[in-house]
Amino acid sequence: MLRTLTSVLVVATGFAGSAMAADYGSAGPSYGGAVYSDIPSCSDGLVGAKVIEKFSYQDARVIHAGVAIASLSNPHQTGVGTPWHGRVDRRFCSATAWLTDGHKAEAVYVIEGPYLAAFGLGWHVESCVAGHDPWRVYDALCRSIRP
Repeated sequence: MLRTLTSVLVVATGFAGSAMAADYGSAGPSYGGAVYSDIPSCSDGLVGAKVIEKFSYQDARVIHAGVAIASLSNPHQTGVGTPWHGRVDRRFCSATAWLTDGHKAEAVYVIEGPYLAAFGLGWHVESCVAGHDPWRVYDALCRSIRP
């Protein structure tokens, strides 16, 4: 009995230490407020690179259409929020994706943060290119990741 109680106490102490490490103070994310300081803007180069990389990965392994995003233009924010009273803030974005086959399509993406990854906090990007989602994971017009 004493061994079990000691194990529970050690685990609980470890969780308390983890919770305290995530304390941002007044300058950090708001967890549902209007402060999005830790989430990059829609026009951030790293965000655009993640959108392009995800589309390339999807085409190479799933769709096999031989199309990639050559560039993104006119990235802009379409909304912000923390839907469903969650603890992750979201920045909703849209841009024009110029494809390697000469066509253009709308790229819709959401930047989420803080993202509780294995090694700390950061942000995450989910993206969709309208008309290039054959299994409609995000809907044919990417409606499931729009604000």
